[in-house]
Amino acid sequence: MIKKIKQVQKVLEEAALHTQQFQKTSQISCLSGCFKCCLKKDIYASPLEFLPFAYHLYETKQADAFYDQLESRTETICALFSPLSSDGWGCIEYEYRGLICRLFGYSTTSDKMAQRRMVSCKPLKETREYQTMQPDTLQQAPLFQDYYMQLASIDWQLANESLPINQAIKRAIEMVLTYFTYTDNKWSA
Repeated sequence: MIKKIKQVQKVLEEAALHTQQFQKTSQISCLSGCFKCCLKKDIYASPLEFLPFAYHLYETKQADAFYDQLESRTETICALFSPLSSDGWGCIEYEYRGLICRLFGYSTTSDKMAQRRMVSCKPLKETREYQTMQPDTLQQAPLFQDYYMQLASIDWQLANESLPINQAIKRAIEMVLTYFTYTDNKWSA
């Protein structure tokens, strides 16, 4: 399990770095104080991308409490969202955000004609930098499929389990707690 968590964390870090590089190259950035994407009620994710967060909760002895919060939660927006977060972007656990959160707004997907298209929000698409982006700059953007395929190579089944974001987080916590509850040595793979 530790090996899997480390592999996922590596993919998440690479995606964040790629996104940061693209932001710098393209000069595209979210509007200050905007977190509209976090307020969407239909964000889906895989439990796999939240294993590092679940492990962090386990290590800091917060897993049970956070799980209970998810159990009693009726709101469908991401449980990690708070407009009062210390990062200024709305995420209370920014370091452990999922792959969807790292890629949205600054990545591409391929359409039927194998053309790259940005996966972005309306406010970002309305910026001058976005509208004047050159095709060669677009080619430098992270490709959604590449990163999700990297996750799939770690665990095909979990990577393809698409759940509402809070359910994905909950499932990741269940997996981590179950594994470490029934494993004598928490450092075994």
